[in-house]
Amino acid sequence: MIMLQKWILLFAFFLTLQLSAQIRPQSDPNSVLQGIKFSNVSFGVKISPVISWLSVQNNDLQTDGATLKYGLGLVALYEVNPLLSVVTGINYNTMGGYVFDSLSLNTTTNKDNYRINYSMIEVPLGIKVRTQAINRISYYLQGGISTGFVITANEKHVSTLPSTVLPPVDIINITSASVAGCFFGIGTAYKIVGNIELFGELNYKTSLTNIANADEYANDRTRNYTSPVRIFPAGMEFSVGLMF
Repeated sequence: MIMLQKWILLFAFFLTLQLSAQIRPQSDPNSVLQGIKFSNVSFGVKISPVISWLSVQNNDLQTDGATLKYGLGLVALYEVNPLLSVVTGINYNTMGGYVFDSLSLNTTTNKDNYRINYSMIEVPLGIKVRTQAINRISYYLQGGISTGFVITANEKHVSTLPSTVLPPVDIINITSASVAGCFFGIGTAYKIVGNIELFGELNYKTSLTNIANADEYANDRTRNYTSPVRIFPAGMEFSVGLMF
């Protein structure tokens, strides 16, 4: 896991260098604005079902499967040239996965595992490389980095007792306020008419920073973990949307 994160960070750093090479720093803000062709900017909307899971590093807390989540987003794209674009936007994402620990295994009135859920506002920044359109269809690769701000975090336990529903356990106090991540994937776009495009894409997304607040987990006397907790949300995200 550590080695994978190092390679992903290197990949994200390379993308940042490529972006910096495309946008040369200038001392005069007016010169920067004059260099931007606003006619090359387009916007879009998307909806994104996600198969999400958690990567956990702890001697007690363990992963136990993926769950289905979703996301919604606004997309902004700046076309540097017909083949290269800078993509950003703002997304609302939900992520999570199933886990278990000694406490859940030894609580006879609940199921052995439980689900941890997160929701966040995410701002991505990436580079998209696309092919020329043939019969209105083009294909692309994209990748980049992102920053997410956590809104909610909870644990959902399921009771084994008949007609008993347990409310979610709020864990926002033991969760980091923000995370940094990366993404890379493939996609295709179909030009409907004018600047309107229908697109579909598949992206692998992962957090590069720990979403668990390790110090607060260590002080939590309910769980009594004896080693630091490190949790990295990840997922396969399928997005469908329109660009205008």
